[in-house]
Amino acid sequence: MTEATLRWAKRLTGVSVLLLLIGIVSYYNAMPSMYEELDPAQSHMLELGPGENGQVEIEVLGEYVALRLEGENDAALRLVDSDGQEDSGSNPSAIDITRTGEDGVLYVPVKVFRSTTAGEYTLYNEGDTTLWFVDDLSAQGALFTKPWFVVMMIGCCMGPVFGVVGLILALIGWGSRGKKDSPVVLDTQGRLPTTDELYRQYHGIVAEEETDVPDPFADGGEIESSIPEITEEHSGEESGSDWKGWDEG
Repeated sequence: MTEATLRWAKRLTGVSVLLLLIGIVSYYNAMPSMYEELDPAQSHMLELGPGENGQVEIEVLGEYVALRLEGENDAALRLVDSDGQEDSGSNPSAIDITRTGEDGVLYVPVKVFRSTTAGEYTLYNEGDTTLWFVDDLSAQGALFTKPWFVVMMIGCCMGPVFGVVGLILALIGWGSRGKKDSPVVLDTQGRLPTTDELYRQYHGIVAEEETDVPDPFADGGEIESSIPEITEEHSGEESGSDWKGWDEG
């Protein structure tokens, strides 16, 4: 089990490195397509100079962003529907990031329109600088039709995932390396092993052989054989001689 885990860890790590390399290579090939769809100067619904206005078609569940050049954070615009009702939109949030154009120019979101009622609107630029109005969802959807962008996303997103899984498997394999499963078995007398014996079995420790000391009382026959046997004849002779010696003084 441990060896198989380590093999899979190596395979997944190799796949992770390969995917990241593919993602990096694909990024440089996908850059022209990314600029084509995400650069406001190249892809926009309206580009209005100071004091200008234009017609724009808003769709249901769309996401539209008004942008100006970096340093020009004043929205100074109005979006009015065909009935004369103004949609005030909302201020940019953390997900509405600054865009970088192909020429290095930075475009800052100044107003965002989400969940706006579908229909035809008129956008008025009441500021002193150029205003760009872009459809974010359409631009992002168009990117996924570009092969190099899709390959880049797969490599950059899936590469780290395989790398994390491979690292986890490697940690599991190294943690259990050297430990062998030792089944608990009964001894020759059919009894359960003690805690010390279980510990030695689990860690593969060979117990020292103990020298068997014979029980001095294990065999009563040996003790009896070592005691000299006293017969009645021998006992009588000794008693008679002792009596005669005492009687004769």
